[in-house]
Amino acid sequence: MIGEGVFHRASVAELARRAGVARATVFGRFGSKLGVLEALATRCAGGPEMRGIREAIVVDEPRAAVTAVVRASCVLWERQGHILLTLKAVTELEPGAVALVDDQRADQRTSLEGLVARLDAAEELRAGLTPHAATAALHMTTSVESFVELRTHGELSFDTTVEVLTGLATSLLR
Repeated sequence: MIGEGVFHRASVAELARRAGVARATVFGRFGSKLGVLEALATRCAGGPEMRGIREAIVVDEPRAAVTAVVRASCVLWERQGHILLTLKAVTELEPGAVALVDDQRADQRTSLEGLVARLDAAEELRAGLTPHAATAALHMTTSVESFVELRTHGELSFDTTVEVLTGLATSLLR
């Protein structure tokens, strides 16, 4: 349902029907629609795509890490971006979802701050670019919104999307 863009309109009964379980099972296991999204977000956070991002962040050479982070982010958004976008949309209807989105954003920002600190220490940031500005720009470049804008709305292939976002990210470097 998330991939179809109809999760926000679905009832718990509809979720249960589509999953082939009783409504009581969904309530018992997840408590609510928000609980279903929380479970999906938690599952995604521990999945191979997130591990790929975490591995990319710590690539020894910081310039190579930038390219690896962009690619790993694109892989994550290609496979699971619809879940985060749905979660962000649900925050308008269910304020409890805001914390999930904020946690994801904070985790991403913290990881990128570490990478930018390494770039700064290696004097790899473009002249005049502060670490704060570089972090903000890299965060924007690796966001689900940027990915979807290029991939879906811009109708670019996955590889072209990666290429464009990598070009934007590496423009922050010397």
